[in-house]
Amino acid sequence: MKPQNPRVIVITGDGILGEQETAQAFRLAKFDVEIRHLNDLIQEKLGMDELCRRYSAIAFPGGFSFGDDLGAGKILALKLVYQLGWDLPTYASRGGLVIGIANGFQALIRMGIFGKDISITNNSIGKFMALWTKVTPVGNRCVWLRGIGTIDLPIRHAEGRIVIGASRRAETLAKMERLGMTCLKYEGNPVGSDENLAGLCDATGRILGLMPHPEGYVRGTAHPEWTAHRGRAGAPGMGLTLFENAFREAM
Repeated sequence: MKPQNPRVIVITGDGILGEQETAQAFRLAKFDVEIRHLNDLIQEKLGMDELCRRYSAIAFPGGFSFGDDLGAGKILALKLVYQLGWDLPTYASRGGLVIGIANGFQALIRMGIFGKDISITNNSIGKFMALWTKVTPVGNRCVWLRGIGTIDLPIRHAEGRIVIGASRRAETLAKMERLGMTCLKYEGNPVGSDENLAGLCDATGRILGLMPHPEGYVRGTAHPEWTAHRGRAGAPGMGLTLFENAFREAM
């Protein structure tokens, strides 16, 4: 029987840390949630047709998948492409939604979702960062970010600096801006990303990758300054809006 609410698959695996937090964010937005280990999906041979039939959305949470031994998100990306055979642009074209958060975003970049001239590397200060920052959506392409203004979100990463290949930088950036892919930017740019980029979407607007953690701010009390703002304790956190947008899009 088809579930009443749209269903999301939250991917977990060796080194992934954020699956429970991400699943809870989707539950608060009224999704039906399944947390599935990558190895189980490979053993099951969950292919594209079944993926599209079962799930309205896919979430790749944060963490340190496979220890990031060959670079952040690289092994996860290889397993998704070569062992599962998942084609995420095709999934999106068939109505699916995808979000990659932190390490999940790094995997999307390694898969080439945002183009071959986009990469990610160490923060400009050369160390792990765990702090709150302001980010602002740009344009209206990304369905996850529609109607959202500047919001506070936490970041927790060492490799979060988005870079555009120098040899074709102007051409690549112009194309991405024309397609609405440069959809989320930092205020203050704490990690040193090119063009202040905090996140990217694909040309359909249905695949979003971002380094800040929206699932880390789905309740008002998650913010470090919640006691200074009357009414914040009982209010939802700013990050919840992304998941609510996805729910509306999936219905």
